[in-house]
Amino acid sequence: MPRLPSGRRAGLSLVATTSALVLALAAATPASAAYGTVSVSLGEPLLTAPRVTIKDPVDNHCYTVQELFPDAPAGSTFSFVGNHSTRPINVYEGDACSGAPTATSPMGYGMSLGGAPIRSIKILGPSAPSTPTTPTTPPAA
Repeated sequence: MPRLPSGRRAGLSLVATTSALVLALAAATPASAAYGTVSVSLGEPLLTAPRVTIKDPVDNHCYTVQELFPDAPAGSTFSFVGNHSTRPINVYEGDACSGAPTATSPMGYGMSLGGAPIRSIKILGPSAPSTPTTPTTPPAA
């Protein structure tokens, strides 16, 4: 069997090492963790509004205007929210993710919302498995 030139052997070794590293990192990352980014802008006008990017947002965490923009005046709102994470998000007009979400369904990857008075956003975690409900009182005898 002919031998490969030394340069080609080194290239194949690099590919194998890189592949092993990628697989090791993928195995170390929990499958349920959110990754990607969520971008939010504070107030108007949108082109000059302060912007924050949340990298790898925390599942089930509620992000508020005051948390992301501590110096914002009371009553400030997000003028824009863009989701580029692996988790859907809900947006709320209320502080601390209170009340019903603004949109009828969560914002998925690549979706954005602007023009609504948004005061908080929640990164939705993985869905919990549904469990059947059982009665808590014994049946009548």
